Amino acid sequence: MKRLMVFCAALAMTTGCKKDDETQNPEPEAASSDSAVETGDEAEPAEPEVPQEPDPPEIAAARLQVLAADFAPAAATLEPMVKDLTDREQYRASGLAAAWYALAVVRDIAENAHAPAEYAVSMADKTGDPEVISAAYIALGTYQLGVESFEEAAASLEKAYEADKQGPNAAFAMIIFSEVKISMAFGGTDQITKPEELDVAATALKKAKELATTQGSDILLGRALINEAAVARYDNDKDKACGLVAEGMTKYEAASASEYLTSGAQALKDASFCK
Repeated sequence: MKRLMVFCAALAMTTGCKKDDETQNPEPEAASSDSAVETGDEAEPAEPEVPQEPDPPEIAAARLQVLAADFAPAAATLEPMVKDLTDREQYRASGLAAAWYALAVVRDIAENAHAPAEYAVSMADKTGDPEVISAAYIALGTYQLGVESFEEAAASLEKAYEADKQGPNAAFAMIIFSEVKISMAFGGTDQITKPEELDVAATALKKAKELATTQGSDILLGRALINEAAVARYDNDKDKACGLVAEGMTKYEAASASEYLTSGAQALKDASFCK
């Protein structure tokens, strides 16, 4: 079995398990953000030309659905909202909506997340808003993970975390960052060839667990625990892996996690030969 398929089966977030040459990129499109990621250059926030409205509450609801891996309803809500908010030049709201829309569609065909993620980054540049920056670079990094651009993904997710270290998306950034590092630990093979990357993943997950605990998010704590279990499994520590899976599944139950997350945890439990 290929390395990425093992990874996708074992972990809760199976980003980038499909790619398709005939991908339809949803509008809106934006200029590439590669230079910003590579150089760290920050654009001056733009002054909006139209009054900015409060964020529609549907964005926050869709965010929670994405965190719980309940992707379809989040995508259905956000797709028309992105267009509407973009047309009306609502910088912050359109950036957040585009970021969470990208995260809602990246699982099935990674390339579908590219345009909205890039647009979200452009709105992060316009607003300088830490929450928009964080969500936008999580979206971009998750897309990059999906197309196996691991170094770029790691840089984007670090930027997401650094933008708002105590913010609502910081734990999520570290969870996806850990998945990038687990992928990198394989070094393009079917075996762990860079175990030091697992250590980096473990450090990120420690931060994620602390943040999720402080913020009272069972879903994010569960996801961090499941990813930590994957690290333990690849470190050949069965007892630790099984204990962490059990903890993570308990958190999933408390959070009424989606079948997508619980089945991923069960797959990891089975692969670890837990009782």
